[in-house]
Amino acid sequence: MLLIYSNHITPRLQYIIKTLFADAIELTTNKENFNQYPGTKINYSSESLGSSAFHITPHNLLLETEITEQEINCFEWNGLKVFFKTGGDIPFDIFAASFYLLSRYEEYLPHQKDEYGRYAHSNSLAYKESFLRLPLVNLWLRELNIQYSIFNIQSSTFKYIPSYDIDIAFAYRHQPLWLNILGFYKDLFVGNFEKFMERGNVYSGNKKDPFDVYDWLNELHQQHQLNPVYFFFSCTKKKRR
Repeated sequence: MLLIYSNHITPRLQYIIKTLFADAIELTTNKENFNQYPGTKINYSSESLGSSAFHITPHNLLLETEITEQEINCFEWNGLKVFFKTGGDIPFDIFAASFYLLSRYEEYLPHQKDEYGRYAHSNSLAYKESFLRLPLVNLWLRELNIQYSIFNIQSSTFKYIPSYDIDIAFAYRHQPLWLNILGFYKDLFVGNFEKFMERGNVYSGNKKDPFDVYDWLNELHQQHQLNPVYFFFSCTKKKRR
């Protein structure tokens, strides 16, 4: 059992500790019990509580309750990008930095949205600091495993389940005849001749519907032994009584 001492046990600290270490940890604010504990322990405070405990000096993030803009300056540690520089046995607060990334903290701050109204990835710290495609928290933990055997964190298993939100299953195929006829006239009226021809070829059976990629997806999933989940948008009207 890993024992972690902190002056203040907050919901944020509890969340990130359980996320990183699962249930193999215990948090305490009792210095006497912490100092007498014979097992592996981490001092997560600004105080020095003896050389036997691994020391991480905390950043303020896990003590806060509100969501505010954070000043972040990245630097290198053992070839990895890190931030929230503090003191201790490692030069940054791995708990606060992990919380910032895993909670998607920055997405709760005012931000520019993409064309679909989502958080634009180009706004993120990971994109700006060129680690968007890296599992940075996992790499931090692996580095700690290499340097400090006290962490002894087991590698988690990875499982990929592709999912698709399908609002419109087909562009033209299986659409009502009157809707396609209106579409023909609309495309012709606005001068969208490419779409006019495409609609005609699909409706006459000479061309595949541009949204019909389901056979290709099935082959891809079978090739990689994946079990996808499809979410089809359904709009139903309640009958009036």
